[in-house]
Amino acid sequence: MRRPIWCGAAAVLLVSGLAGCSAQEEASEDLKTYDIEEAAVESDASSRAPGITPTAAPGVAFNYRYGFRLPDASISAAQEAHAAACEKLGLARCRITGMTYELDSRDRVHGTLRLSIDPLLARGFGKEAIAVIEQQEGRLRFAEITGEDQNPALDDAARRQGSADQRIAQLEADLAKARGENERVQLREQIRQLRAEIEQAKSQAVDAEARIRRTPMSFDYRGGGGQGRGFAGENPATEAWYLFVDSLATMVSFGLKALALVLPWLLLLGLIILAFRSRLGRGVRNWWKGQDPDARPES
Repeated sequence: MRRPIWCGAAAVLLVSGLAGCSAQEEASEDLKTYDIEEAAVESDASSRAPGITPTAAPGVAFNYRYGFRLPDASISAAQEAHAAACEKLGLARCRITGMTYELDSRDRVHGTLRLSIDPLLARGFGKEAIAVIEQQEGRLRFAEITGEDQNPALDDAARRQGSADQRIAQLEADLAKARGENERVQLREQIRQLRAEIEQAKSQAVDAEARIRRTPMSFDYRGGGGQGRGFAGENPATEAWYLFVDSLATMVSFGLKALALVLPWLLLLGLIILAFRSRLGRGVRNWWKGQDPDARPES
């Protein structure tokens, strides 16, 4: 009778030990997987631009700004890729609010793109935008994430609205008891002013909530990214040529302005000399020389 009992107990202990080992191995594997994934996320975050998760700062309206340096010929393609990514998200989550593309006198390209995006998607969208730039042989120049706390505005709006509601309830009770017409007029005017204040508080709250729900994001594209880091994205031979042209243009411009300043006076001096040497000028000089200096006009 004892042998089956001992065998059953041994079997139970063996199964429990195997289950415990299996659970420990699964927990260990989950921990390893978590560590690997967390390390990958941290590594990716460190190699990209910094970011903030909106849920970590509720009530804060964020503003994302990115600056890129890439070859001039790639700026248009990068702009189109970023705009297409925004359009793919749909108007409810991303809207294009502005875009510029400019070629200056030195054939350098400068472009911008402005978006309004869902705050929960802003950080991931910025990281994907940087990846697009790297695919275009460009690099990140700067990343700026700023926030404006809207909680004080929301709290102030709620406080003003609650105080006005209480005051209106009190004034309406006084209005029901009022007997004189002048008193009723004054109470109605006070109620009207308080309701106008409530509307202002509601408008303030709506504006603050709109700032929280929509995150502005802007991209600044600068050309010259394909020239290498050693010359800060500039071709020294091209820059020297443009410097020579600018210096020559400055010299010519200065000469023309100096001539424009002096030429009228030279023309005036020439006219005076011609008039002095003309027949009329000689007659005037002779008349002046023949005039008696002691002669006085008759009274």
